[in-house]
Amino acid sequence: MHNFSTDQANRHQRYILIGILTAVIYLGGISVFGPIVGFSLGIVSSLLYIGFTRYLWKWEWLHDKGLVAVPNLNGSWEGYLYTSADANLIPDEQIVDEGRQIEGLTKQETSIEINQTWDKIRVSLNGPESPSHSRAATILVKEKAWPTLSYNYWNDGSTTNEELDPHYGTAILEYDEGQDKLEGKYYNRPDQRGTYGILELYRVN
Repeated sequence: MHNFSTDQANRHQRYILIGILTAVIYLGGISVFGPIVGFSLGIVSSLLYIGFTRYLWKWEWLHDKGLVAVPNLNGSWEGYLYTSADANLIPDEQIVDEGRQIEGLTKQETSIEINQTWDKIRVSLNGPESPSHSRAATILVKEKAWPTLSYNYWNDGSTTNEELDPHYGTAILEYDEGQDKLEGKYYNRPDQRGTYGILELYRVN
């Protein structure tokens, strides 16, 4: 997995708060109980930090209370990929109905796997002909708008299709919590692949 950036300033504030608390627990434990107990308390606080960043941040009540704003996108997602070599055929609106064929675009089944912690993420797409993996990502949580996952990826190319070489690309996906859906546009570097399209994905587990 790799780090992702976000527009939520409170995540950095949480880092500072956790760091301060860890230092207070560690130094306070040493001064009150001695180095052995103080060191043990430091280990406990570090384990609590690891537990939060990997597991506790997913708790729904933390999201309901506004303590964690970044959505939990972990899981397997399945849906469709609509692609074209002509960017003008990609509609301006990003939202599409489930499985609707779009005129002029090639529709194919696809799936992605998202592994995410509080500060790291990896998006792996199992494309119709080749896999791709994220290299960098941003999650934006704007007020009165759907959260947006944007990521740059590397596609390994195809071993069966000689025209599908390795290439870089970018995807910008909006998250509809009500439908548990990721949907948006993607494009590949014009000097490498030069294709454009839409991803429409629903979480299956």
